[in-house]
Amino acid sequence: MSAHLRRVAFGSGALVASFLWCGSSTPASVDIAAGIRYVSPTGTLADCSAKARASLDAFLEGAAESSPGSGDWIAHSQNGVAGMPTATAVIRCYALPQGYFATFDCAVQLPDNPYLAQALCLDVAHKFYGGPIAALAAIPTPTPIPTGCATNSLVGTWVSDSDSTLTFTMDLTGDVTDNQGVSGSWGLKGDTVTLTYYGTHTLTLSSDGKHMKGGGYSLTRKC
Repeated sequence: MSAHLRRVAFGSGALVASFLWCGSSTPASVDIAAGIRYVSPTGTLADCSAKARASLDAFLEGAAESSPGSGDWIAHSQNGVAGMPTATAVIRCYALPQGYFATFDCAVQLPDNPYLAQALCLDVAHKFYGGPIAALAAIPTPTPIPTGCATNSLVGTWVSDSDSTLTFTMDLTGDVTDNQGVSGSWGLKGDTVTLTYYGTHTLTLSSDGKHMKGGGYSLTRKC
């Protein structure tokens, strides 16, 4: 396999791996677009890199070269609702005896990302060498962390009414961690709390969202 083909194959795999590593815990799918390329009869590798960075930054954030002088540029979208990027694009620049050529690869995580990988790649490529650009839908912003004693979420720190040294920290993903680092999970439906921690326990959340009792536990939230 040629060095060029190895870089293309590695790049496509890296796009998928980036989502499997840093995407949501249960991604529905990863949509990939590859195959767009552009050949310029003039210009240098530095010229290609400058255009690659500008083109990526026009639609994504933080365009950076994988290593100085490599000609491999990558950028990610802003964080989506899960608090992680949902789109990635890569431009690779290759020097020719005269001019250069560039390849464009993109990946998006669905359904968190509002547009397909092909739409992103076309816009990035057209920004690079000229062409029609279509507006991309805005990426939904991350869910804000609840504040105060919300009755629709358990996020926050809870203290045992019978043992003040026992605390539970509950986060947006439904995870629970006690003061000793032991983890579990929580769920809330109406005022019924399901706490999975050394077994499964059913508790009832008070109307003001400050207390929950049942299943051998009595907890008060630090608001």
